[in-house]
Amino acid sequence: MWVTRPPDRASRLRVAALALLLVAPHAPVLAACTAQVSLLDQGQALRTGKQPYDEFFEATRALRDESLRAEELSSAAPAELSRALGLDPRSDGKAALEAARARAAELRAAGVLLQVELVPEARIVSARGGRSLDAEDRNTIAAFEASLKSSLATSKQLGELSSRAAELEKKRASLSAAWAEALADDPQRREVKHELEAAERVIAEAGAAADRHAGRASKLALDLVLAVDSGDAPARRGAASRPPTRRPAPSVKSPPRRGSSTGAAPKPPKPPTSHGEDDFDP
Repeated sequence: MWVTRPPDRASRLRVAALALLLVAPHAPVLAACTAQVSLLDQGQALRTGKQPYDEFFEATRALRDESLRAEELSSAAPAELSRALGLDPRSDGKAALEAARARAAELRAAGVLLQVELVPEARIVSARGGRSLDAEDRNTIAAFEASLKSSLATSKQLGELSSRAAELEKKRASLSAAWAEALADDPQRREVKHELEAAERVIAEAGAAADRHAGRASKLALDLVLAVDSGDAPARRGAASRPPTRRPAPSVKSPPRRGSSTGAAPKPPKPPTSHGEDDFDP
């Protein structure tokens, strides 16, 4: 008959150590699963019935939603430019810029000069010194201009989003400093504290995304200007055919001859200087 001996202390310690080794690598995952996910991370805003907090959480939720579309906004202009130049819209923006640079060089070689104007609004002005523009040329120039306008508009929109993030962070700091006193007897005070802590991260991520993609849109606009602008202001239509207006040369008068009546009159002699004597005899 077999007799089972109870495990000694050393055996129990070895089992416990083995269990810790098996569980330790998964501890962060288990902790994350048990952590409470904020409403803001789920695209929702906490309702407290208190106007300052409700307005803040709603504004932060809207900021997060818009920042999630920042990459899509900044990708629209290069995608449209690629499509207009016969490239895959999903291709790298550098490929679209290289194609735009090559197409502008072809137009320049044919005598078509392009100049980018940014005020009062972005547009591309063309001047023909060689062949006339065909439908493909006009479509290409229109695509350049549309991409430039779209990039500038996106950069402005995302720049404003970044400014909103900075303002919301100031408001969050103010509400965080006053929440304990303002919500002392509120049953949602712990939820408010949790959402305010989550809002700090949400706002920081939204502002960073807005800055990153606003910079991307601005860079595309600048690179496009450098790619297509000829550097010379196109002359207005008909200006090249008109000869420059000549101003009449100023007339040069010949110096008067000696003794001529047209010369300057001689100066009268100076009166004699008096030495204390009377000017008239008695």
